Amino acid sequence: MLRKHSVTGGPKKTSPIQVVLSTCAGFTLRLSATSAVRLVYALFVVRGVRGLIVFPYGDFEYPGPMTRRGVVLIVAVGVVAAAAFVVFLADPFNWLAQSEPVPSYVIAIDAGHGGRDPGAIAEDVEPNVYEKDINLAIVEMLRELVDAEPDFAAEQIRTLDIFISLEDRILQAAEAGAEVYVTIHVNSYFNADPHGIETIIDDTREQDDDAWVLAELIQSSVTEATGARDRGTRSQESYLQRATFPAVSVETGYITNPEERARLIDPAYQQQIAQGILNGIRQFIDWRYPANLSP
Repeated sequence: MLRKHSVTGGPKKTSPIQVVLSTCAGFTLRLSATSAVRLVYALFVVRGVRGLIVFPYGDFEYPGPMTRRGVVLIVAVGVVAAAAFVVFLADPFNWLAQSEPVPSYVIAIDAGHGGRDPGAIAEDVEPNVYEKDINLAIVEMLRELVDAEPDFAAEQIRTLDIFISLEDRILQAAEAGAEVYVTIHVNSYFNADPHGIETIIDDTREQDDDAWVLAELIQSSVTEATGARDRGTRSQESYLQRATFPAVSVETGYITNPEERARLIDPAYQQQIAQGILNGIRQFIDWRYPANLSP
């Protein structure tokens, strides 16, 4: 902002005219008489618009004579810079607004078995059907669904047909800062009768442990999404006890039941399973962190 201006000088043809523009830091232009008149006129016109002229710190001296183009350039640069400054302060596009960060929850998802550990095998069909392949196919779909949620980030433990130790699976989830750990499996039996879905937690969990809530919500959601028989939730001895966060194993069906096996290798049915699991995870996160729900 200009605080004052003055014009001093001697004879028009022999002595230069000095125009002094005072700002917070001081600003000096040395101009010819003609250029000085033009510049002072321009400054009088522009200075009436509040807040438009902002000078840098330090002194600037132009020994003159200054051309009309130079005066116009100085005024134009000042106007453009000042206009940008005014727009910045007005913030019409709300650029300066400090929005609250969206919470991000790491969801660890794992495909059981892998590599030299095939899991359950259906040997009564050609080609044989391997549990490890079904698990990975479902987890790949689930990862896409999880990552599509704005506040979720998927941590996929097994991404290839490789063997990963049980300890390393939980360790990877923990190092990623997982809120939950969900591993996908397929059941088997010595005959073809059993069918349906169940969700398992380790038997070290108390009845009020959050893992039970996660298991029950996933179990309800995935059976609703698929229409499969609901075999409920239960606990058993499991490597999941190594997890300090809620951890469950979703047993998505019986590979030894011909009808259920046919569904388990169907990508459309696998997508239904993945969607059901996601729905259960979403319900759990919203229950566990109710303050972060949208109003």
